[in-house]
Amino acid sequence: MMGLQVIEVHAKSVLNRAPTGYGFRWTLNPYRGCQHACVYCFARYTHTFFDLDPGEAFSRVIFVKINAVQALRRELRRSTWRHEHVAIGTATDPYQPLEGRYRLMPGIIRTLADFYTPFSIVTKNTMILRDIPVLQEAARRVSLTVTLSLTTLDPALARELEPDTPPPAQRLRVAQTLQAHGIPTGIALAPILPGLTDGEAQLRELIEAITTHGLPIAFFQVLRLYDATRPTLFAYLSQHHPRLLAAYRRGYVAKDPPATYVRQLYEQVERLLREAGASRLTPPETPPLQQPLPLLTENTAPPEAARPSRAQERASPAVDSCSTAGSPFSQGDTSPTADLPPPSTAL
Repeated sequence: MMGLQVIEVHAKSVLNRAPTGYGFRWTLNPYRGCQHACVYCFARYTHTFFDLDPGEAFSRVIFVKINAVQALRRELRRSTWRHEHVAIGTATDPYQPLEGRYRLMPGIIRTLADFYTPFSIVTKNTMILRDIPVLQEAARRVSLTVTLSLTTLDPALARELEPDTPPPAQRLRVAQTLQAHGIPTGIALAPILPGLTDGEAQLRELIEAITTHGLPIAFFQVLRLYDATRPTLFAYLSQHHPRLLAAYRRGYVAKDPPATYVRQLYEQVERLLREAGASRLTPPETPPLQQPLPLLTENTAPPEAARPSRAQERASPAVDSCSTAGSPFSQGDTSPTADLPPPSTAL
């Protein structure tokens, strides 16, 4: 296994325009690459922009946008900025372990709040508890949400799928703690993996655990499989779940599983949510500007960043979408997908 390599870069911009249909206009990812090493991560393909391996190198070669706060402040100062929803962590986890060293998120949160910009954060990591005071202060002036993602309640399966992440029960407790401190927090059932985490009993148990903890559902989404992620995921399946490998090859002819499967899965998830009485997390909204409040950060002009290379200026991908295609997972003994569960469209 290769050691961890950290590459510090100066980003010209940290805001990326999101495709339509996601409920937000902008995304922000302070890190490229992710130490969590989730075998299903769609963002692996971004390492190919630098001629790096999307497999092991994705979790061992991490790019850190060390001037993220200053770059963000420059962008939000523009007279054309419309204070639209910024989604943080759509590609890689902003609270992955390196955040403990670089501490970019407190400055990012304060800057968004200073410029009355609503935002959302998606993470798997307990480190977000460090920033409760900053999030509380930001919540007094802007609309915001935090989402922790879960694939399963099974700690052994979670360790296989998401090697360097806190166990599921701990993530539920973190979300509960954030809620208790007045920070709107929910859980994402994402991604739902065919044959591994899509069984009705599995989904019911997960949804009941979420509601028992008093937490709303942020969104749910089936696995979308990019070409660069296939080798990592298929190697995992070959080692741990070989009976599913052929079904995945058949089912994921394109990035998405078959439309029929997706529809049945989403219908099942919706039914289970109704049966459990699950609530939904309200996404951040852009309110009319209020009377200016004191800045949460010092009002100093940010230093000019060193000119980034062309490679460093390339925009991070916005977000993993959830469209549909076709794929036969519930054939023979290949899976618990015979009785497909239900989802509703991702928020």
